[in-house]
Amino acid sequence: MTAAKPFTQGILICPTTHIDWDWIYTFDQYYASNNQAQGSSNGRDTVQNIFNAAGALFAKKIGFTFSVTEVGYLQRYARDNPAGIAAFAAAGDAFCLMGGGITSPDNLVCNGELFIRNYLVGRTWAKAVGLSGNLYDSAWLPDDFGHDPQLPVVLNAMGLTTAGLSRVPGSPQGSPCAAPIDPPGPSIAAQLNASGLVFQWQAGDGSNITALYMPDTYGTVGYLSLSGAASNAQTVNSFVQTYKTGWPNNLRFIPVGVDFATPSITTLSGQPLNWVDVTNSYNSTYGNDNGVPGTTGTWKTYMEAVLQAGGTLPVNAPLNAQNYWTGYFASRPALKTNQYAAARALMSAEFISALLRTSGAYASSALDALDASIWNGWEVLAPSSHHDFVTGTSPDSTYYGEQLPLSQQGRAVATATLSQAMELLAQGIAATQDEGFPVVVCNTLGFERVQGRLAEVAFPAGDDRASLVRSARTSRGTVPIQRSAEGNILVMTAPPSAGYETVYLSTLPIPGPIVPPPQPIGDTVTLSNELISATLSQANGWGISQFSYKVDGQTHSLFPNGAIGNQLRFYDDTGNIYQFGNEPISCSGTHPNYGVFSQSTSANFVGGEARWLEQGPLRSRLQAVVTEQHSGHTFTLEYSLVAGERFLRMRLTGASPSNMSVVVAFPMVSASGATPQALSHGTPHLQQDVLPVPNWPGTTFVATHDYVIPCLQQASQPMGGIYHHGIPAWTLDSEGVLLGVVLRNTPAGGRGASGSDSGTHLQEYVLAPPVYVGGSPQIVTPLKDALSVTTRLEARLITGREAQGAALAETASLGRVTATNAGTPVEQQDVMIRVARVQAPGAQGGYPSGCGTTSGAIPTSLVLRTEKRNSDATQLTVQLPFLGKAGTAEMQAVTALEAPLTALTAVPPRTQTVTVDSPQALASLRIAWCKTQGG
Repeated sequence: MTAAKPFTQGILICPTTHIDWDWIYTFDQYYASNNQAQGSSNGRDTVQNIFNAAGALFAKKIGFTFSVTEVGYLQRYARDNPAGIAAFAAAGDAFCLMGGGITSPDNLVCNGELFIRNYLVGRTWAKAVGLSGNLYDSAWLPDDFGHDPQLPVVLNAMGLTTAGLSRVPGSPQGSPCAAPIDPPGPSIAAQLNASGLVFQWQAGDGSNITALYMPDTYGTVGYLSLSGAASNAQTVNSFVQTYKTGWPNNLRFIPVGVDFATPSITTLSGQPLNWVDVTNSYNSTYGNDNGVPGTTGTWKTYMEAVLQAGGTLPVNAPLNAQNYWTGYFASRPALKTNQYAAARALMSAEFISALLRTSGAYASSALDALDASIWNGWEVLAPSSHHDFVTGTSPDSTYYGEQLPLSQQGRAVATATLSQAMELLAQGIAATQDEGFPVVVCNTLGFERVQGRLAEVAFPAGDDRASLVRSARTSRGTVPIQRSAEGNILVMTAPPSAGYETVYLSTLPIPGPIVPPPQPIGDTVTLSNELISATLSQANGWGISQFSYKVDGQTHSLFPNGAIGNQLRFYDDTGNIYQFGNEPISCSGTHPNYGVFSQSTSANFVGGEARWLEQGPLRSRLQAVVTEQHSGHTFTLEYSLVAGERFLRMRLTGASPSNMSVVVAFPMVSASGATPQALSHGTPHLQQDVLPVPNWPGTTFVATHDYVIPCLQQASQPMGGIYHHGIPAWTLDSEGVLLGVVLRNTPAGGRGASGSDSGTHLQEYVLAPPVYVGGSPQIVTPLKDALSVTTRLEARLITGREAQGAALAETASLGRVTATNAGTPVEQQDVMIRVARVQAPGAQGGYPSGCGTTSGAIPTSLVLRTEKRNSDATQLTVQLPFLGKAGTAEMQAVTALEAPLTALTAVPPRTQTVTVDSPQALASLRIAWCKTQGG
């Protein structure tokens, strides 16, 4: 192969191709055959032909380079053509894997943990087949429809140093006339063009990466021209003349090859043409004279040249580019809720696996099988991270034919894997049967729960022992139980952080009355406990006509008099699956053309039948039917309130009429009656308090994760909160009312794909009053609160057969974390641990010296991730009880993709704690130890 030409001046011409996991077509169609793939006829081909063409060009040794993102297609290609993968590996620096994810993921609505696992799964495979030398630590995200301002948090934690962006508000391929209207000003795209196309992107925790904004799409020269290289060379020159400024050290970048672009074709004259020919043609015609010579190279070539050239790059802290399009935040909600549930289940299973592996109760082979199931779950789920998948921005044929079934399968696999893990845990606990029916209750969250302590125990079908249960013995003594509407046993528990406790269901009754008197259902009905009270009104469509909460003996109202919470609304929505109707769909010159997104004044929601599902000492549940009279659409609302919790849990089931969005409204006010002016909300990896500048009239929705908190001022004086199970689209309207889009059905066109969604969906969300500290409302632990109600306790019966020969204690904890500043504990902080991966004995990675040489000792390691939001801690102290029993243990800092940042260092003997420096929000730690048989 000819030596790569160094890039020190001019323009880097970067051959690439953008290969969506699916979009207009399914994965298999894009890979093998689809109507758009015409190869040499138009420069667009199937993925297998694209890879064949790239391999042939590498073999010619003409200086061809290729930059690709999507490892999922390489996996499929390797199955068909192993020699082709070997040829890519042999290409060395000429073949660049940009990031190495299974696909190019969305970074706004995709679950934060899955965003990481997409890359971890893809890079693990790439390394296994010899492509480790081709991996470049970068996030190539040019087709994401907006960007999380806090994205550098996770990219930094993953060890990725650069990012490539293309779609920001005002960029050419979206709505180029979109620009801020309140106050008016230049678009984000215009700002980047003026201030610097390559910049340091900084997040709220101080993390930063080097990012490039591509000013003329991610494939400026889209396809090779049938008329020959001269036409493509002219496009390169036009780009050079148009985009003269904003480049660091005058080093320019132009991506060539857009969606499914093949790197070589046969022209109309019968001559072969590839991207190297385009570079040569540009240089001979323009580059040798205009002072901007062209070099064929990879994305890595360009970014390394920029970084090595030195100089100061402008800083964007943060980059508020989250409102490129926003309608997709609410489109196809099943894809989002399935992904959220699946990711939480796999994270829970991974924690249980770690707990079992550190206990020493099971042989490695049994746990290896569990870990293989967990890894398979991430593999099944990873494609859903794609920016046309979880977003719901595909036509009906792809949605119903691939995305929805694969999403449902991912959730089913994750749920089954979690059940498998719980069965192993239950089988290993040394519980006696003479005290009642033992149950293991597991807290898979890496912190001690203050809320969300209600466990639900299911007996096998036909097992009549459930009818005998009258009470339960827990670590807090004998407590009452309750039967759910489904016949399960409810019990209040308190398992430790990342741990479990054994509860005994007893046939002995608790003295005294434990069942409250039944409450009749009239025009109104009230759910209340010692902390909150919520009154539901049939006349208002079973919305919340009153919500009060107690603080220091005082009672406050969350809503103003006469206002209704959880009020159902229809919004006329002329948008499409990408955009709400009020977003600019197109431009007339420099004037944006807006559609309609406004409340339907004709909609009339009428409350129907309501019934109690449960009334008990632990939980009350009410189910009610609401019908919109004009459309005839019926919705089922369910409210539940748990004893001792300040949360009102809600479930909505229904379908959206065509050309509508279904919205829930919450008119929260402060104790003094003031309306909110700002939102604080979770992002995939941190917290965001700065809202985007509006680019269109009316509402601008933000993509929230886990929680959204209306505030009187930015990041302060919260008025309450919503915690949710994957419902990203929330905003404040002009009157300060919190709106959330729960259902959406907008079959309009206007973009590359259009689609409808008339299906029935279940949405779950939780309403909570503000938290008071020192007499005033404060944002304290919103992520902990959200996860406590969205990630349930897992419970499983322990039978006598399973307990025989068991070795696990009745109560145990993997670990807990505390926040410190210079060794001083920091109270009331959102800090937690997560299990990032359990590594089987002998897995690749560093291990304690001598491990494996001592009889019976085998190397094992565990990767933990620490997370902090809303915390000013500089260090985290992680307590891991199992370390006190490990004979030899070492630790090292690693990236979230498990690349070592430091060497392994010894953990002091018999210690149970390790200290993690925590300058940023996310940090990962590998704990390696020698595991001996039976211990």
